[in-house]
Amino acid sequence: MQPALIAAAVTVLGWYVTYAYARRREDQTRRIELRLKYRQRQIEELYGPLLSLIEQIFNVWEVRQSILASTDSLDGASRDRVNEFIWKEYFLPLHHEIRHLLRTKLYLLEEDLMPETFSRYLQHSTQEECQHRIRNELQIKTYGGMPWPKGFYEDVKQTFEKLMADYQGRMRRMP
Repeated sequence: MQPALIAAAVTVLGWYVTYAYARRREDQTRRIELRLKYRQRQIEELYGPLLSLIEQIFNVWEVRQSILASTDSLDGASRDRVNEFIWKEYFLPLHHEIRHLLRTKLYLLEEDLMPETFSRYLQHSTQEECQHRIRNELQIKTYGGMPWPKGFYEDVKQTFEKLMADYQGRMRRMP
């Protein structure tokens, strides 16, 4: 009778240990999956599009510089019209998309607080749009303003790369 009780106790203990280990492993896998889904959303819905839009702004800037450099014979008024056209058709829509992303996807930020460069970007793009509208609608020229925030692109790119590395690393560790 005693060997049967010992065998039963060992069996119960073995079953409990196996159950506890499996449960722990499932919980760990579930946490990894949740983290992966969150990382994927951060990459797909905020940092990936944000990085792409910033790079598009840089590309438009380069194209504009190239166009203006290749048309040295343009007078000041024509150069202003080219600048206005590029701003209205390219820069403005890109800035609107970035502001929309920041307005609707802030909950996907990597940090608890919005980075300072994001705030400076919002100030820059809002002021630039206000100045253009004042000039075009009220015919009043304004000067100065917030420059493109140094570090904005770098902050977005570094966070994007960090998220991608974390995402890919977790994908490799998935059971």
